[in-house]
Amino acid sequence: MNPKNKRTLFLTSTICIILSIVAFALSQMSEISTDNYILLYVIAVFLNIVLNLALSISIAATNGAKALVSLGKWIMPIAGVVYLIPQIYSVLFPAKIIQDAYWYVFIGIIFIISGNYFPKNHINPYVGLKFPWLFDDEEGWYKTHRLGAYTWILAGIISILHPLHNLVVVTVPLIIFLVGVVPLVYSLALYFKREQSN
Repeated sequence: MNPKNKRTLFLTSTICIILSIVAFALSQMSEISTDNYILLYVIAVFLNIVLNLALSISIAATNGAKALVSLGKWIMPIAGVVYLIPQIYSVLFPAKIIQDAYWYVFIGIIFIISGNYFPKNHINPYVGLKFPWLFDDEEGWYKTHRLGAYTWILAGIISILHPLHNLVVVTVPLIIFLVGVVPLVYSLALYFKREQSN
């Protein structure tokens, strides 16, 4: 195992242990049963070690997509953060339903991850903003996805912050506007501009 892989294994394992301690402390504050917590934490740290070792093997490291291999090595700390955020909300706002907060946080994280990868997305009919007029316009595709990256990340942040105010009439239309309307209008503007120049 090379030094970079050792460093990643150490960092991810340390983060998993820290997240486990924080989650355990939060469970004590919110008086949730802790019977299964210790076993859950041991499994999470063990799975992190197994994943990092398996993905450090030369076949996986050379043949696998770099982004996916990295994601695999960091999946347990990411899952720990996703699991921890709703627990923090439940301690801060015990009267609110945790499932609602969890779904908004989870959807927000998905928007942020998706938006982050938009600029790296090549023209295809499966992944990304699938407006048909962009399939024949490489420049329009990349410009729209660069803008979409910002709007989707912003929509993700808004979704994560939603449980703090719980104003569905504000959050949901704003997310729809950022995720769908803004990229759609921008891509149409680029399309009509290209048509006029031709």
